[in-house]
Amino acid sequence: PEERPGDCCNTCEEVRDAYRKKGWAMQDSMTVVQCKEEGKATREQQSAHEGCTIHGTLGVNKVAGNFHFAPGKSLHSVAISLDGLITFQRTDYNVSHRINHLSFGKVYPGRANPLDLATSITNDRAAMYQYFVKVVPTKYHYLNRTHVDTYQYSTTENFRKLDAFQRGLPGVFFFYDLSPIMVTFRETRNSFLHFLTGVCAIVGGIFTVAGLIDSTVYAGQKMAEKMRIGKQ
Repeated sequence: PEERPGDCCNTCEEVRDAYRKKGWAMQDSMTVVQCKEEGKATREQQSAHEGCTIHGTLGVNKVAGNFHFAPGKSLHSVAISLDGLITFQRTDYNVSHRINHLSFGKVYPGRANPLDLATSITNDRAAMYQYFVKVVPTKYHYLNRTHVDTYQYSTTENFRKLDAFQRGLPGVFFFYDLSPIMVTFRETRNSFLHFLTGVCAIVGGIFTVAGLIDSTVYAGQKMAEKMRIGKQ
C-alpha cells in the first residue's frame, strides 16, 4: 500500500504501518518481501498456539444486547472491520474455552450461576459458540429489613461449525435478554410457637419409639419365660 504514488516501504515495519493506516489486516507477513527478508512474523503467527485469560466487569443497559470474544480489532469503518474479521474463518482459530464465572448484578445468598465452570472443547478450525442468556430481575430481602436489587439467569447454548460457505464469525458470543417478571426472595425467622411445636413433635416421637422398643422387649421376655417353663 502506498500513501502517495511513488512511495515505497523499505522495511517490514513500514509495511505494517502502511497497512494500519489503510485499516487493512496483514494475514501473512511471510508473503511480503520486506518481512520475509527480515524473518519476521505477525503477532497472530507468533501466538497461534496460545490462549488468553480475560476477567473484569462490564456495564450494560437494561435492554437486550450481546457481548462477544472474537478475533480482530475495532476499526473506524464498519465495512473495513467486517472484511478484516471475515478472513479469520479460513484460518485455524480454536474457540475452545472455559467460563470460570459469569454473573449479573450483586451477589446474594444461594444464587447459582449456570455458566460457572462451563467448559467447551472443539477441534474444528473455525466455529461459533452462542450462549442465549435470559436475565431475571431479582430482589432479595434480608432479616435486617435491607434488600438488594440484582439478577439471576438461565441459559441455552448453540454450537455452529463454520466453513468457507457459511456466514459468521468464529468466537464466543453471549446474547442476553431481560425477563419482564421479577423474582423476590425473603429471609424469614420461625416464630417461638413454631419452635415449640417442633420440640413437642420431637419429644412425642422419642416417647413413641421408646414405647415400641419397651413393648418389643417385654413381649420377648414373656415368650422366653413361657418356653423355659414348658421345658421344665
